[in-house]
Amino acid sequence: MATLKKILGGVAALALLTGGAVAFNMLGDNAAYAQISTAKATVDAAITRGEIGEKIDGYLGIVNGASPSAAVQNAMNEINIARKSVYTQAASKSGQPASVFAQLTGEKQIKKSAPGTFVKDATGVWKKK
Repeated sequence: MATLKKILGGVAALALLTGGAVAFNMLGDNAAYAQISTAKATVDAAITRGEIGEKIDGYLGIVNGASPSAAVQNAMNEINIARKSVYTQAASKSGQPASVFAQLTGEKQIKKSAPGTFVKDATGVWKKK
């Protein structure tokens, strides 16, 4: 199981390095890749401002008390949709539930989050890293 976790986590984390753009790029859809890249820049700025953060479930979320703009929320949703696609594709190839990929990737994303950013771990509480 540990080896499976490493493989699955590595695949999902790799796909998320560009906010899920790998899944779209593998399909040759350069327009989708550019769109995800723009969303990633928007989200990265919002993370730095403390408006959104990484969650243990493998998705981005709005930090309690924050009021991100509609553009930020749309970018976050776009990336979350791309992530779900990556998790679903990996799950269909492995026979494991998508939630396994999401959880493993969430753990990795939280570990690599920059100091001063917000993360929501297994306790369900937003914490400044």
